[in-house]
Amino acid sequence: MKALILATSLLVSCAPVGSAPLATPTASASVVPTAPLPTPSPTASVAPGLIRYVSTELGYSLDLPAGWRRATCSQGVVTTSPLEASEMFVGMPDAEEVIRAGVRLVVVRVTESGGLTPQAWLEQHLLQPGARSEATTLNERTGARAILTTPGTIYAFAFAVRGWMYVIERTLFGPEDQELDRILATVRILDDATVGRGPIATPVPRSIESLADAIGDGFAKQDVAAIAATMAPCVTVGAVPGDPDMRSRTAFVTTLAVDFAAGRSVRVQPRPIESDPYFGRFVRSTSSKPGEPDQRVDFVLRADRDRWSVVAILIRSSGN
Repeated sequence: MKALILATSLLVSCAPVGSAPLATPTASASVVPTAPLPTPSPTASVAPGLIRYVSTELGYSLDLPAGWRRATCSQGVVTTSPLEASEMFVGMPDAEEVIRAGVRLVVVRVTESGGLTPQAWLEQHLLQPGARSEATTLNERTGARAILTTPGTIYAFAFAVRGWMYVIERTLFGPEDQELDRILATVRILDDATVGRGPIATPVPRSIESLADAIGDGFAKQDVAAIAATMAPCVTVGAVPGDPDMRSRTAFVTTLAVDFAAGRSVRVQPRPIESDPYFGRFVRSTSSKPGEPDQRVDFVLRADRDRWSVVAILIRSSGN
């Protein structure tokens, strides 16, 4: 379903879990660090029960119901030239953040418009069978919207501003969802955006060898705080072959603590640090639990400049 393109692309790009090597940014792209940028502080309530999320960096705002927030697994700004950015909004706490098919969410994407009108952009990228696009005005901005002909659900808006295309989209699963509809209708494109103007934070260096040792030590001691410190804020978790999901590191270690309490142990092999043609650098481990067969689990490692972190946990099937 084309309406899920944005969410699916986030799953693939959070960590190297696809069936082919990741694309390397071209020389013309200005790559922004993968560590999440600070989330703008919400302002005062703008309507009963709503909080306005404002991104001065990307130049838009969104009114969120109680319990909703910017997802930890949001990509944020990926590149600034050309601009490519996306943010997800979910109605769950960080300790429960697992992004997979069927999860209710709203996605805001900001990208180069390529000279397209909002209606043309929707028709090329998000229009699906049984849907149409049409011009519209929302919160004093002229743009376009995508609508399911039956039952008439608006599932996306697009606006061309500053040479960029702002697209806000909601997932479409099951019955009508008035809460998602209301969130979608609150998007406002601001008059300015600060992306690329501020200083870029420099992560504390960490070598791949010291990371591998820290993973082994953390699991040997079953120290979930130490394990969390080895991980990127968002990790991809899944079986190989299989469909991965994205989890905040808080969600991952919360589940891990329960597994430890139930008798799970993980023996990490810090050396050698191996290479996979599809996933990149990794270290192996063996996960054991009484009454269950052992599993091979690989921790995929990636660097944000000079700092290496765990970005994916892959559960290997027999023979892989």
